[in-house]
Amino acid sequence: MFPNSIIAYFAAAVIAYLLGSVSGAIVSSRVGHKEDIRNYGSGNAGMTNALRTYGIRHAAVVALIDILKTVIAIVIANKLIGWKWGFLIGSLCAITGHLFPVFYKFKGGKGVLCGLASLLMVDWRIGVLVVVVFAIVVAICKKVSLGSICACASAPVWCLLLGVMMLHTVYVALAASWLIWCHRSNIKRLLAGTEPKTVIAKRKPR
Repeated sequence: MFPNSIIAYFAAAVIAYLLGSVSGAIVSSRVGHKEDIRNYGSGNAGMTNALRTYGIRHAAVVALIDILKTVIAIVIANKLIGWKWGFLIGSLCAITGHLFPVFYKFKGGKGVLCGLASLLMVDWRIGVLVVVVFAIVVAICKKVSLGSICACASAPVWCLLLGVMMLHTVYVALAASWLIWCHRSNIKRLLAGTEPKTVIAKRKPR
């Protein structure tokens, strides 16, 4: 549209942030169960807490919403300012919106699904590979947090191996580090041996 204008960059950033601020976990819990998921389980507005609180179907809806919003944010940014910077701004602002959503007093999830969506947009093979890493770790350890951390850590390695543009590879490494940092409380519990195994639907919704 106007790929070199400040307005286009600003619009791409704002749209991506607002889309990112739409929390799949909060929206689906309010629509489907008339309650706020942040009042249950870990208090986190993410897929793991949705799985723990409501079960697999609800968690799948959360995943779909959070992945789609990120993909749409990146697509719109790409249309406005081109792929090179559109991916960076669309992904970064969508993740930021998810972590600090303006609609929910800046208290959001941990951004792993947004990160996955970004990887799928870079190269679908990388998205598949990090999901495989996640699935293997969770199958062995029964802990989604550890699976998420390992998947994030593997992402920049896959980018290097598959020859992703260096600018985007560096961004993926930085974004992965940020998402791992968002799991710092989980890491402390993992190191202390107190991180609980992930269970499905511990409580029945009203």
